[in-house]
Amino acid sequence: MHIVEIVVAISIFLIGLCALEYYTRNSRLPYVCWVVLMGLGYGMLSRDLIPTLPPLEKLLSPDIVLYVFLPLLIFDSSRKLEMKESKEVVLPSFLLATLGIVLNMFIMGGIIYGIATLVHAKIGWMDILLLSAIMSATDPVAVGTVFQVFPIPKKLKMLIEGESLLNDGTTVILFMLLSKIVLEHQPFHLISAVGSFAIAILGALLIGIIFAGIGSFLLYQWKALDDRFIAPMIPILFTYLSFVLAQAQFDISGVVAAMTTTLTFRILYRRMRPDEKPSKISQERYLGLWDFLGDIANVFLFFILGVEMGILFGQIAHWVILSGILALVIARATTVYTFGALFRPTKMRLPMPWQHVMNIGGLRGALCAALVLLIPHDYPFRTAFLSAALGMSLFTLIINPLVMRAYLKHTNLDKK
Repeated sequence: MHIVEIVVAISIFLIGLCALEYYTRNSRLPYVCWVVLMGLGYGMLSRDLIPTLPPLEKLLSPDIVLYVFLPLLIFDSSRKLEMKESKEVVLPSFLLATLGIVLNMFIMGGIIYGIATLVHAKIGWMDILLLSAIMSATDPVAVGTVFQVFPIPKKLKMLIEGESLLNDGTTVILFMLLSKIVLEHQPFHLISAVGSFAIAILGALLIGIIFAGIGSFLLYQWKALDDRFIAPMIPILFTYLSFVLAQAQFDISGVVAAMTTTLTFRILYRRMRPDEKPSKISQERYLGLWDFLGDIANVFLFFILGVEMGILFGQIAHWVILSGILALVIARATTVYTFGALFRPTKMRLPMPWQHVMNIGGLRGALCAALVLLIPHDYPFRTAFLSAALGMSLFTLIINPLVMRAYLKHTNLDKK
């Protein structure tokens, strides 16, 4: 795209977002649902009626998704985790976000593969596992709007948010591992894969801690915690640097590195004396900027996903959407209630109403959209993957918040 087309396209997109924000303020559906539908409409218009519309889908290449949007998504989710309360639920969150994601992936994959066999679809097991890995990450952002109306116990909220944050890293590592097998046709060896997984985690943790330490040192050395430019920029910039170094240079988990950088920044900040911390006005300014960037990243990815599916509307693989939704519902319920049963005899016991909320709260968000947009255009099942991602995301973003609202209206979550 020419630079003029890019400016016009981005301007149209932002004007559309502003209009959408105004006209959907009182909607019961999450804002991101309307963003996807807007993208779907834009894609269909540009394909059938107004082919001169700027090709917004061309703004995103896989590298832009990976190195521009993904670090920002991780930064946005990591900085919102309430660390003090999350200590109480770190173990169940970790188990759900690691073993739970693997279990969820295989259950989803088995169901979709079984349906694919019934409809005689020529798609391999490893390809389906790649799709299942993409759609395994949960995102509590949309259902969070329901939590504002119906308050839930803080421990339960931290459990849902902690699982969502930690499973981002697991999901991306699984995606990278499977994409090498499926897309790059590299051989799979279990021992090598487990070793690569461990190295990816440990190396990324080390990079994240080092970069957060350097960034915090600069903020302190430059006395810049109240500086309106330096203070909000340093955490973001060092998060990006840690992500790129881990992912591109060392081929380990950029997501875990970015997550560790953000959380380490927060730990170091909490240990500062009150007189060293920025003023309340400065903090609100930084948070406002970070919220804005995170919101833009979320809605842009969902919008582009909608645009791509609008353009490919006639090629949508309906069986993939239906089987994906069925597999997603069954896999999420099986994972949550299985781990709930395992936790029951321990101190990590989760009341059954909490398990119901966790099950309903398993929405699919911007990370799933980002990962599916990383699939190369020449991959034969890309359209099927886009169809599944759109269908599963819309289902959870529309149906789950409505079910959650109805459930919370008649449930006392404080009752054990």
